[in-house]
Amino acid sequence: MHERSERGPAVGPQIIFGFDATGRCTLSTGIGLDLLRVKPGELVGQNLFTVYRDDETSVAALSRVLAGETFTVEREFRGRLLAIYYEPVRNPQDVVIGAIGVTTDVTDQRRVESEARAARQRATLLGDLSTALTREILDSEALLRLAVRAVTEPVADAAVVWLRSPAGRSLAPRARWRREGDRVTVPDRGEHLEPPDLAGLQALVVPQVLETGGDETGLRVPLRSRGLLLGVIDMTRAASRGPVTDHDLDLVTDIADRCALALDNALLLDAQREAHEQLVKFQAMADASDNLVGITDTADRFVYTNPQVRRAGVEIAPDDVVWTAAATYAGDSTAGAIRSGVESTGRWSGDLRIAVPGHEVIAELDAFRLSHPDTGAALGTGWIAKDVTGLRATEDALRAANADLKQFKALVEASPDFIAIAGLDGVVKYVNPAGREIVGLDPDLDVTTTSIVDYLTPEGIAASVEVEQPAVIAHGHWEGESTLRNRNGPPVPVAIASFLMREVETGEPFALATVQRDISERLAAETALRELADQRQALLTRLVDAQEAERTRIAADVHDDPVQALAAVDLRLGLLQRRLRERAPELLESLEPLRASVTGATERLRALLFDLEPPDLHDGLAAALRSAARGIFEDTETRWTVDGAAEPEVPNALRVIAFRIATEALTNARKHADARHVTITVRGRDGGLEVSIADDGGGLGPEPVRSTPGHRGLVNMQDRAAIAGGWCALSTPLSGGTLVTVWLPGPESGPM
Repeated sequence: MHERSERGPAVGPQIIFGFDATGRCTLSTGIGLDLLRVKPGELVGQNLFTVYRDDETSVAALSRVLAGETFTVEREFRGRLLAIYYEPVRNPQDVVIGAIGVTTDVTDQRRVESEARAARQRATLLGDLSTALTREILDSEALLRLAVRAVTEPVADAAVVWLRSPAGRSLAPRARWRREGDRVTVPDRGEHLEPPDLAGLQALVVPQVLETGGDETGLRVPLRSRGLLLGVIDMTRAASRGPVTDHDLDLVTDIADRCALALDNALLLDAQREAHEQLVKFQAMADASDNLVGITDTADRFVYTNPQVRRAGVEIAPDDVVWTAAATYAGDSTAGAIRSGVESTGRWSGDLRIAVPGHEVIAELDAFRLSHPDTGAALGTGWIAKDVTGLRATEDALRAANADLKQFKALVEASPDFIAIAGLDGVVKYVNPAGREIVGLDPDLDVTTTSIVDYLTPEGIAASVEVEQPAVIAHGHWEGESTLRNRNGPPVPVAIASFLMREVETGEPFALATVQRDISERLAAETALRELADQRQALLTRLVDAQEAERTRIAADVHDDPVQALAAVDLRLGLLQRRLRERAPELLESLEPLRASVTGATERLRALLFDLEPPDLHDGLAAALRSAARGIFEDTETRWTVDGAAEPEVPNALRVIAFRIATEALTNARKHADARHVTITVRGRDGGLEVSIADDGGGLGPEPVRSTPGHRGLVNMQDRAAIAGGWCALSTPLSGGTLVTVWLPGPESGPM
């Protein structure tokens, strides 16, 4: 921990905390708590001397402020750099009764400040170096001494400069520098230095870290100019200085590039000092240029082309006529336009397309007449063409991107949803027009004066802190529902999709975006739908209760009158049968069919009584179906099973309807299917109740299933299901037989 030095004001996520004179925490809040993985209010009620008893720095700060001292310190905590301001709280008698503090996370701020200082130092160093290199440009040896020191001093402790020999086949040591004594020397001829392998250095374009072992690190820096390797600087660095950083490599590269360029120019000047100074300068510049450079004489014939012309695939020989070459590579029309401009105004500038083998190059050409500066005599024409193929492609892409951006902005501006973007510090940067209207913002309000919490209800703030923010931090996005604060009316329920916006190149997050849709109408529709479902369920229950009551009444009436009357008739026919057997046996043949009809009618009425009886659903639908199947398949060879392990909880009215449909299907299976086995399954599906009755009988056959006159079993089954908002379907599985499936909606599901 250290007292705050001369730096900018602390800016960043903050925590406000307070504690009484005993050290008991009374306040702990602020968005900065998230970065320290501490929840708001988590420390309230705890004694901070106890919490931080193992942290001498924190205990000392607590003691200082409770002793009456106001101060600010900076310290590292959990990988973050914090600026902590302490101020005592006094009562009217000037007695310290506690303290308050503001903790600001300045990690990013200090990093930016450090980078800015490094950038200023780097700019100063490079500026001074450029000035020094300019002074020494005419003295190659002085330039070598300056280069070895300038490249090495910022990052290493010693270095040797190796330059190519005049023949260009080997490297020779030309200058040496050591930090100790700050001396630059010329290596002694008798001193043995192992030269680097020139062939292996041809591909070296960036500094290379060399593993030397021991307590030193090696660094090899290429000196390149005009794409040519001039030499290398081999440096050593004490391991105690730490590893070589990217910043070190960038700085060394910039310095080496400047030194290499200066050194190249100095060497060219040494080698060609007899030549005309202006010509040498021009040619060196032209040869090193990435542009295509040429000169034609007054007869429009080429006298010079720089290497970039040939590298671009343009083949021009000395004495070639420029207009012939222009027509060859750019076309007759373009060549004519250039010639007209040069001959009429002395200059032509513009883009032209050059057709070279294998591809087409877009070049920005500047053609201009040359004249003697003193006499004004015509010297010829200068030609400078810059390859702008990539630049034009980039410009096209930028125009397309701008068009896409305009379309995206138009889409966002026209969207009826609430769309907003906020910085990682919570300050809102943008809210679309519909979003402003949803929350009651003035269209002209500067939203950068607001923060995220200004748009949330208390419930929304709690959900944001507890759910949304942790999810976005962990996964980069979150979807859910919450409420927006409406300044002109009640809160607005919304469906939310929030996500981090990231830099395309680095992937680092830089903002938080959210799209929120007003779901007021949807929630109202859902409420209305639930009310309708409740009404439907109530009506269904009343209908089933009425049906069951009517069935019970009919059963009582049938039992008390027709059944009893038929039983009496059957008894009297039995007595008559015994008398006829004694007195008129010849009449028995006529009596027996009559008695069989009465007996059959009695049995059918008793079966009807069984059907009319209300089902016993006390133990559930599956248990009731077991009882029904036992009675239906009694005295048959049909085996049956009931699976009710997954039976759901549904209203009793649904169970009654399902029972009636299932027993009808079981009765049909007994009468018509000729089945050996019947399986009844009761389970939940899609929030409702599903009952299936599968048999291994003869199936439905190829013809559509229809109810015959006087037999409405199938229609009744389907009608019962439809009344409850469900359905009843018959099918023939691939394995054969018949499958009856009934689905009835539960209270939470809609009809299907």
